[in-house]
Amino acid sequence: MSRAIKLKRNDNGFTLVEVLAALLIFSVAIIGLSRAGTQSVAHTQRLTHKTYASIVADNQLILARMKRAEIGTTSGVEEAGGRRYDWRVEAVETPQDGLLELRVFVSQDDNVFVTRRAWLATS
Repeated sequence: MSRAIKLKRNDNGFTLVEVLAALLIFSVAIIGLSRAGTQSVAHTQRLTHKTYASIVADNQLILARMKRAEIGTTSGVEEAGGRRYDWRVEAVETPQDGLLELRVFVSQDDNVFVTRRAWLATS
């Protein structure tokens, strides 16, 4: 007569394999969440730069229109949000008589954040 060996299962805790599997799943999830958080912070910083650069560009367009821009290029530095931004305004002729095109470029550390264009009647 053969005897069957019955194994008694211990229901008091988890086996080592179960614990390792749970740690693997948890670590994969944490890596994904931390990457998403890092990308979110970087994206927010970039949007903040673009917002301030847009304000600088709009300010320079308003000033150029108030001064009745002449053909040529002007440049300078403006501070916004505690950061310094380089700006350049180009006034160029258009095929239309009596109309200038204003181009504004705002950058920081040679990275152009914003470009704006507007037109100005000279007469």
